[in-house]
Amino acid sequence: MKRSRKLMIILAFAAALTLGRVIWYHTQIPDIQPVAVSGEMDASQIDFSKSRSIGMDGEWKRLTKANESVYQPLPKYMKPEAAGTYEMKIQVGDQADRYALSIRSFYSDFSVYSNDQLVYQTTDYEKGPATPVTISDVRADQNGQIDLELHFEEFHGNERARSMINVRFGASQQIQKESYQAGLLQFFVGAIIFLHALYAFVLYLMKPTKIGALFFSIGALLASMAVVTSDYNTLGYVMPLSHEWYVRIVYFSYIGLSFFFLLFAVFTFTKAAFKWPFIILYALYTSYLIYILSVPIEYVRYVIGIAVSLTLAFSIIFLILFRAVFLSGERALPLFLAGAAVISHVAWTILVGNLPFLEDTFRGAIKAGFYPLDITIALICFCSFWFLRFFQTEAENKQYIEQLETEQKRKDQFLANTSHELRTPLHGMMNMVQSVLEKEDELDDRSRYQLQLIHTISRKMSYLINDLIDVTQMKSNKVRLASAPIPIEPIIIGTVDMLRFMTDEKHVEIHLRMPDNLPLIYADEHRVTQIMTNMLHNALKFTPAGDITIDVTADDSNLLVKVKDTGIGMDAKTQARIFHPYEKGEDSISESEGIGLGLSISKQLAEMHGGSLTAESEPEKGSVFTLRLPLAADRIAKHVADDSAFTETAAAAPAAEQAVPAVSGCRILAIDDDPVNLMVLKQALEADGHQVSTVSASADFIRLLESEKWDLLIIDVMMPQISGFRLTEMVRERFSLTELPILLLTARSQPEDIHAGFQAGANEYVTKPVDMLEMKSRIKSLLDLKVSIEDRLRIEAAWLQAQIHPHFLFNTLNTIAALSSIDNDRMLRLLQEFGNYLQVSFSGKNLSSMIPIAKELDLVQSYLYIQKERFGEKLQIDWEIDRELQFGIPPLTLQPLVENSILHGLQPKEEGGTIRIQLFKNRDNAIIRIADDGIGISSDTLQSLHISKGHRDSIGLINTHTRLKKLNGCGLLICSEVGKGTTIQISIPLSDGNE
Repeated sequence: MKRSRKLMIILAFAAALTLGRVIWYHTQIPDIQPVAVSGEMDASQIDFSKSRSIGMDGEWKRLTKANESVYQPLPKYMKPEAAGTYEMKIQVGDQADRYALSIRSFYSDFSVYSNDQLVYQTTDYEKGPATPVTISDVRADQNGQIDLELHFEEFHGNERARSMINVRFGASQQIQKESYQAGLLQFFVGAIIFLHALYAFVLYLMKPTKIGALFFSIGALLASMAVVTSDYNTLGYVMPLSHEWYVRIVYFSYIGLSFFFLLFAVFTFTKAAFKWPFIILYALYTSYLIYILSVPIEYVRYVIGIAVSLTLAFSIIFLILFRAVFLSGERALPLFLAGAAVISHVAWTILVGNLPFLEDTFRGAIKAGFYPLDITIALICFCSFWFLRFFQTEAENKQYIEQLETEQKRKDQFLANTSHELRTPLHGMMNMVQSVLEKEDELDDRSRYQLQLIHTISRKMSYLINDLIDVTQMKSNKVRLASAPIPIEPIIIGTVDMLRFMTDEKHVEIHLRMPDNLPLIYADEHRVTQIMTNMLHNALKFTPAGDITIDVTADDSNLLVKVKDTGIGMDAKTQARIFHPYEKGEDSISESEGIGLGLSISKQLAEMHGGSLTAESEPEKGSVFTLRLPLAADRIAKHVADDSAFTETAAAAPAAEQAVPAVSGCRILAIDDDPVNLMVLKQALEADGHQVSTVSASADFIRLLESEKWDLLIIDVMMPQISGFRLTEMVRERFSLTELPILLLTARSQPEDIHAGFQAGANEYVTKPVDMLEMKSRIKSLLDLKVSIEDRLRIEAAWLQAQIHPHFLFNTLNTIAALSSIDNDRMLRLLQEFGNYLQVSFSGKNLSSMIPIAKELDLVQSYLYIQKERFGEKLQIDWEIDRELQFGIPPLTLQPLVENSILHGLQPKEEGGTIRIQLFKNRDNAIIRIADDGIGISSDTLQSLHISKGHRDSIGLINTHTRLKKLNGCGLLICSEVGKGTTIQISIPLSDGNE
């Protein structure tokens, strides 16, 4: 927020506070406020049953100790000089039965007489300070006059500890009501402040490092005490206090709230909390608080008072908040407004109420009662500050979480990219080996065995690489187990044979201890292999020399595999985090080995199987990793059924591969940054008769795309210079989905990647490692679809072209050329209609099943205008069209019929003729008639039109008749007589929403 806007808010806030005060005090001023003159006040014009209480302003008659009479106002404050007797006569008439006085004067004993009768006298002063006194039994005499006498006796204060004198008069019921409302309001505000102190203390308990919350809690608690002990002293109604402790509490609460709110501001908004000026200030306030609680009560009043403490503390708070709001840019504006509201309250209470230029009535309203709005607004602003800080912290936490999630996704993206780079060449090798095994029949047994061993080792190595993918998949719960009853022995033996090469450069021996006839386990074979590979690889990595023992045992429900090594071992700290992702032992033999995922993934996979993976180790004594997996037990029957289905599927696989016929002779362009992948792909597809060209650079790909024609593109997504997504978008800028299909090829199979591929314009998406049968099937599907669409487009184009005869174009162009030299306006109109005719004739909407009748009539109108310009007066056109009829009609329906009437009906007549086009409604049908007075059609020729299949001149009629027959069931109705002309009628049903 800009500083100017903050300043405007603060000025508006200050104006609102001032306006609220003025309005409040004006509501407290009675309609009529009489002023006493020479000890007499005339209040007979006031209806006290409706009016607020009035202040006893004006001249009282004072009797001094020397029995001298002096007329003067009541003293503003109770002090030694104010002691004495004050008399006033009030003329009230007989408007009320009883009247009342409200008197507030601390630090003194006083008594009240009405018409020479004692109506009130203070109790023992030491028992506690009097709350504002309401004397409700004041009666007028028979003349409607009340003689009041106020006797202020002993003064218990001093020149620094004095109390304000305030006396108000009114109806008994009104005085009690005002006192009750003011006291209740004061108590309510104090309770609200106490609740804020309570929740601030709870916040501190939740987070003790936020010391500012504790200071705020203590300051709010003292502020609550200050509110309930000021003005009407509502605390005195519920908890009477001795005079001494009342004075101490008042001083302590005001000085304490100043001190602790200052601590809150300093420790929350500035780092200067421990600089020497503040330390001195802390010491002074602390000493003052201790002084208030410890010294005799008469000495408490002689020290610097409450007003100075409040002014000093809140001035510093104001400067701190001003700096926080306008200089440092912190979001402390609500707290600044809260401080401003408190300062406003203090200023009005201490300063404004004593300004000499204010009217006595307004000054009396200021002193009369407790004003709650400033404190309430301050509390609201304080709450707003806490809530804003809470929401700000929540927003910042949300931002940090989003950043962490972004970084997490980037890490997952890195893992996916890395796995792609590692896994792609491995699977390229596996595919090449598999291709050799399938095609080469002359391999001897040893060579075939070695190739099969290479293929097996490569597949097991791929499990290690898949660790990178499994991390992200496990986080999103995408890993699914294909569990079945399987033996554990082949897995362990195969894993040992695969990793035995690691023992060649080490003095490490691997020992197997497995009993015969081990029970089957219920697990995913690939995942168990992955776990065993990680366990054994970890033991080999941290055992420079010694033995590794694999001990397999079984109990009633679980199979246990223990991998024991004599390596470097681990301490307790390392054991506690060894199964966390990306964690490695601190004493790793080679810090560059691994990325700390193997054991974490293995533990999660074991738990997914319903088992566990644990570790026990001691430094320099080796480690023991124990894998527990559930036994198959009663699931063997299910295994038999599943296994037979698997065998059947496996046996049917070769037949299925041969059953996929190839679309041979198609040209395919493939791009991949890995030459091995391109070679495998080229060999596999060229065996099916395709012409395959491969490139590894995007520039070569774009050059070949522009220079040659292709039937299919195969694009790898992950490439160094430009992604496959971008290449696909570039292709789609020139070719549509049907013109040039694209098959994306990548190892990334996350849903967002597949979605991005289709969004870029891909037709198909195949993940690596590639199943060649799946790829060939998808390629065939794409090529078959492309051929089918091309055939359909050619047929449609030929049909559309058949609607316009070449001689019509030539004649029209000749007409335009002729008009250019004699009538330019007619030439321009003809050009416009000719352009409209061509546009509508070749519009893509003609491939739609229906178009509005208005569009079809526009085409007919353009065509007839062109012919009218050609034939002149020889062609007359009569239109009878109901333009209100709206319905759909197959495209290019009327124009071929009109053209047929002109060319075959009117043109052969030397004198020409007239063509009439009608459109009207007949019951639930729209009737279209095209009639001419041409040469007509003989009955034989008319009959042949319905059965002809090869006459070029009848293509339009037959095509139109066939399409209309699907719409209305009858097609064209043709009536003709030789020498009199031909009429063609079409009936279009208007029901079913066609109208």
